[in-house]
Amino acid sequence: MTFKTRAAVVGTTVLTAVTLTAGIASADTTAPYARAAAVVTVDGKLLHGKNTSVSRPKAGTYCVKVLDPEINLANAAIVATLTNDYGQILALGTPNANCGNAADTILVMTSSNNSAADKAFTVAVL
Repeated sequence: MTFKTRAAVVGTTVLTAVTLTAGIASADTTAPYARAAAVVTVDGKLLHGKNTSVSRPKAGTYCVKVLDPEINLANAAIVATLTNDYGQILALGTPNANCGNAADTILVMTSSNNSAADKAFTVAVL
């Protein structure tokens, strides 16, 4: 966090204004503009999250369950990206057999050179 101060003299009174500038959001994934979010490790552990839980049924396949029942994944914007790695990522918000056909679960598949591969990633529901 950055602090800036300014002082001004008005008559015999000194006025001080403090401006607070927040830095980048912490890694606690409060994600104020996302309805749900997850930071997931290579082995499928939820490192940080908001309204989510994660499972990894097989290599390169992750199921991110959205815990807020008000979120309808069928009409949500879902964004996923790999974390510090090269490869491919796919995120689907429609029921899929890999995740038990659950309507509240995002299927995330990661790969490298067109073969399933475990990768760390982030996913957010906007």
